[in-house]
Amino acid sequence: MIIAKDWREAREAIIGKVLDNGVLCRSRFGNYLSTGPSFLVVENPTDAEVPKDYFAEKYLSRFHEVVEIAVQKLNERRFTRRVSIPIWRPEEAFSPNPPAITELSFLFDGKLHLTAYIRSLDCFNYFEQNFRFLSFALKNVAEKTALPQGSIAMLVGVPHIYERDLNKAKLISEQKEEIFGYTELGTHLVEDYISSAWHSALEVIYNHGKFKETEWDMFEGQKTSKFIHRFFVEVKKPEENKLHDKAPFTERYGIDYAHEYVICAEKLLERVEKSILKEGEEYTYAERARFCTKDPIKVDQLFEAIRKLKEDKCRRDCYVGISRPWDLLSNDPPCLRGYQFLNNRGKLRGVFYMRSNDAYGAMHANMFGFALLTKYAAELTGFSDYSYAHFAVDAHIYSGFLDSVKEILYPEMKKKDRKF
Repeated sequence: MIIAKDWREAREAIIGKVLDNGVLCRSRFGNYLSTGPSFLVVENPTDAEVPKDYFAEKYLSRFHEVVEIAVQKLNERRFTRRVSIPIWRPEEAFSPNPPAITELSFLFDGKLHLTAYIRSLDCFNYFEQNFRFLSFALKNVAEKTALPQGSIAMLVGVPHIYERDLNKAKLISEQKEEIFGYTELGTHLVEDYISSAWHSALEVIYNHGKFKETEWDMFEGQKTSKFIHRFFVEVKKPEENKLHDKAPFTERYGIDYAHEYVICAEKLLERVEKSILKEGEEYTYAERARFCTKDPIKVDQLFEAIRKLKEDKCRRDCYVGISRPWDLLSNDPPCLRGYQFLNNRGKLRGVFYMRSNDAYGAMHANMFGFALLTKYAAELTGFSDYSYAHFAVDAHIYSGFLDSVKEILYPEMKKKDRKF
């Protein structure tokens, strides 16, 4: 995690990271140097003038389409976790130049903060333009809700610099040490296994989280939660030690959840062309990824992402959008907003972005299912290995489960009878 005072310092730092750690990849737009997914936080965003729409990326029109609904939700409940605005549309899977920014999430934590997922970012040429839009969006919502303006965070899937710009980029690059662990502006962890990633998530939230109300007033034990803002964990070896010994689900459940709710595994080798929802289901992550009945243009985004990676392992547009504009009207919008497959030093990396994540009740199963999807994608696209990254804007433990989490983290030692 890079924490910078302003956008210029953030740009200089991410350019420095790409130059120091980047690997050369080929592209139809020119060869480029890229590094792995990067988490940046700008403490004091400025330059909020209205930006232009670059390369037909309809940031402004898609933001204005739903911003009043977002403002209304924040005005009704400051603590809401449900204000996340999708920029990506399913048909972008076929676009020669899809939007770089795919999702905007707003969260109030003393101040109003914005977090964005950016699937691909030319750090030398277009960092400022993309940041100006984010700064404008935060200022616009902050003014309409009369909330103090906070920070801007960016999770960037593929930060890169084109080979033709390397010499110029070196002139403005700066070294900045990345921060790992907990901070109030974000948490960045690197773990070997899914099991240890889940354990560490519980530990950070339990020890550092803050209490707030939730929107689940009707459920005893879930009226308040302990949360941390912006949780990012990278899992290096997702094939090993998948299940924690205190995981609240079985391996069989995890596989079924992945196959049915996340992937629609029975049709993984073919394009889905009709509804896959079961009776009583409003949506599933698989339905949103593969054939959403409400979409005006039906696209199997997962199939297209895998198809593109088969053809070109350096593609930067293998993103699958789960969120939709109408989710802002829902009382139960998808927690998962989107995910991306990308080439990270010869491994396939799956990066999954969530607006909200119940760390005790759902996160471990989410991690298991998302990692299994990444494994299948790696096998289908010819990657010999894979890794997994998980991001949640609001990661929390409901108050009713804090004692259960305490028992996992700090089990009481039972006294044994002593015989003399």
